[in-house]
Amino acid sequence: MFVAGSRLAFGYNAFGTHTILESGPLVLGNRDLSIHLRRGDGMSGTAAIAVDGEHAGAVALRLFMRMMSSIGPRIGSDHGSPVAQRYDSPFAFTGVLHEVVIQASPEYFGDTRAVEGRAEESRQ
Repeated sequence: MFVAGSRLAFGYNAFGTHTILESGPLVLGNRDLSIHLRRGDGMSGTAAIAVDGEHAGAVALRLFMRMMSSIGPRIGSDHGSPVAQRYDSPFAFTGVLHEVVIQASPEYFGDTRAVEGRAEESRQ
């Protein structure tokens, strides 16, 4: 997920097969930007983007990866090879990120609030 040319973009790199999904132009200011990934049948899936809760595009993914990354997510810049050929790494985001939420699907993983509670208890 990145913002380029005043558009929200989602770049998906499945072993060299690049898929790009892009919103229309973003209005300046605080925006709620989201990507929803959904596993389909077999190895397929879909990606959908939304801006301020409004659908802004979707694309089918022939190969839906089974994990986010072997090294985890990177927030605010791209630490490895770019997922899209539209930028050079690290392509640091220069805006302000107020909150980042990565949520596993509750229908597969249950209510994440219980897991968060146990994690908080273990830190005390």
